[in-house]
Amino acid sequence: MKRCARDGSMSLFTELNNLMVKYRFRPSKKFGQNFVVNWRAIERIVRESALKEKDTVLEIGAGTGFLTREIQKHCRVIALEIEKGFCELLRKELPKKNLTVLNADFLHCELPAFNKVVSFPPYNISKKIVMRLLREKFELGILVFQAEFVEKLIAQPGFAEYGALSVLSQYHFSLKPLKRLGPGSFFPKPKSDSVILRMKRIKREPPAADEEKFERFVEQLFRYKNKNLSNALQKAFPFISRELALEKKKFGKKRAELKNAQKKVMLLGVEELVELFNSLTSKRTL
Repeated sequence: MKRCARDGSMSLFTELNNLMVKYRFRPSKKFGQNFVVNWRAIERIVRESALKEKDTVLEIGAGTGFLTREIQKHCRVIALEIEKGFCELLRKELPKKNLTVLNADFLHCELPAFNKVVSFPPYNISKKIVMRLLREKFELGILVFQAEFVEKLIAQPGFAEYGALSVLSQYHFSLKPLKRLGPGSFFPKPKSDSVILRMKRIKREPPAADEEKFERFVEQLFRYKNKNLSNALQKAFPFISRELALEKKKFGKKRAELKNAQKKVMLLGVEELVELFNSLTSKRTL
């Protein structure tokens, strides 16, 4: 792979076309492939990643390796790629130094150790990717998602986009949109803008008593996001009884003592939901 010039999108687009001819591939709709052809976007992502020699970066969906080779200049990169053809391309076109190519599905494979995620992940499985990342212990992620999806991640209580995904993402990460990218930054052009998003791991104090159960509790409660909390909890009682081992009499007492019983679920912030969950999993009343 030739070193790309720093004169913008056209040079990367030309390089992409050359690779498509050489390796006989076209962007796959099945895998949600939109290849970056914007050099400035790659520069910004690498700069925001603050890469150090000791870092190990996971790249989800390395594709043609335009981002991969820039990460390689700073630290080790684990290039995860589901398509065998792209794995062949990466191994042939990129320097061997600092590179591990894994032919695997991010959603189902066992991951090696890493401390940062830097990636243009496929858009069609963005939610599934984020949900898995919530459970992985890394310090920083710089990822590109469609703008509408980012709005869901960063949405605040009361906004239409605010939901379980917002709560869980904000429980684990400090989220900051860094730059908006137009459709022309990719080939083929996606239908909407994209956003470079920084996801910095945070430590919640106090934490949820059981983070896996908290995740399921939030998802269950937000099925009734437009109901007040008292009614939503009542509807979610089968789940609460089964998952939190809370019998009906104690549940009724805790529910009767709610301070924010009439507040709609969609207006509850992360801290309020953690406090609620911890109260339901403890022997104390709310």
